[in-house]
Amino acid sequence: LPMMLVVYAPSAAIRGLWAGPYLEDVFAMDPTGIGNVTLAMAIAMAVGSFAYGPMERMVGSKKKVVLLGNLIVASFSLTLWIAPDRSWLLGAAAMTAIGFFGAGFPVLMAHGRSFCPPHLVGRGVTLMNLFAIGGVGVMQMVTSRIYGAAGAAEQAGDYPFRVLFLVFAGTLAAGLVVYLFSEDRVGS
Repeated sequence: LPMMLVVYAPSAAIRGLWAGPYLEDVFAMDPTGIGNVTLAMAIAMAVGSFAYGPMERMVGSKKKVVLLGNLIVASFSLTLWIAPDRSWLLGAAAMTAIGFFGAGFPVLMAHGRSFCPPHLVGRGVTLMNLFAIGGVGVMQMVTSRIYGAAGAAEQAGDYPFRVLFLVFAGTLAAGLVVYLFSEDRVGS
C-alpha cells in the first residue's frame, strides 16, 4: 500500500498539474508547445502501460519490474531537480520518460492482488486503487503548498520546480524502500 500511494503520483501530477507551469515559467513555452509536450507524456504513459506486461514476463518478476521502472522514474525526477533549466528538450524528454516508466501501476496492482484472499480480491483491488488515485490527489495538494512556499522563499525562476522534482523523487524512493520488503510472488 505505501508503494501504491506513490507509484502513480509523479507521472500523473507532473502531467496533470506541473508540466504546464514548469514549461511556461522556466522556458517561456507557449500553450501549443506545452500541449505537445504533455501529449507526448500522455502517449508515453499509455505505451508504458502496454510495455510493462511483456517486461514482467521477460524478467519473471512483478516486483523487479516495478522496482526497476520506478527507480528510473526517480532518476529522471532527480535529473529535473539537478538541471531543470538546462533545455526544454531535456525537460520534455525527462517528463516523457517519467510518463513511460511511471506506468507500472497495472503490474503493481497485479502484485498487490496476489496478496488478497480470493473472497476479498474485489475489496483489495479497490483499496489499492484508492491508494494510487488518492496518492495523486494528495501529492497534488502537498506539492501545491510546497511550490507556494518555495516560490515565496526564493523568488527564483526554477527553484520551486527543483523542490517539486526532488519531492517526487524522494516520495517515490521512500515507497520503494518499503516495497523492497514485500514478498515477490512470482507467477501469482
